[in-house]
Amino acid sequence: MEQGPENRRDEIMGRLQKLAEVSKELEQNVRMQAAAVNLVQAGELRRRVDELTRLQDTLVQGIVDHHPDAALRQRFSALSRRIEDFRPQIRSCQDAGKLKELKEQIDESVEEWVHLFQYIVSTLVGVAPPSGPVAGSRPG
Repeated sequence: MEQGPENRRDEIMGRLQKLAEVSKELEQNVRMQAAAVNLVQAGELRRRVDELTRLQDTLVQGIVDHHPDAALRQRFSALSRRIEDFRPQIRSCQDAGKLKELKEQIDESVEEWVHLFQYIVSTLVGVAPPSGPVAGSRPG
């Protein structure tokens, strides 16, 4: 059965709310992991960070999957893979200059990814898409 635009908008808004909650919890857990004082605590926090990251990825992809433009969805997936592909490069890199170059490439890719996600969400909920990535306020 086809959902009406209002039902789809409500569903997307609900998913966005859940995504915001998961993202906030993830950020808190990453900070706690960095400050962990023992290996057991760090291991538990790493497990929770991995779990929250998978949930965050699932929520983002669930929102993107609602967009009717297949080419846009594929572009988003390609950007996600490109960003993921940087991880092993960073881990194996020993050269400071190359690391700086990788960081610039990552920042550029993440900025493009964020803008595309915001564009997708905007069109799904019926608001004007941003002309560039919009950063939210960080919880203090």
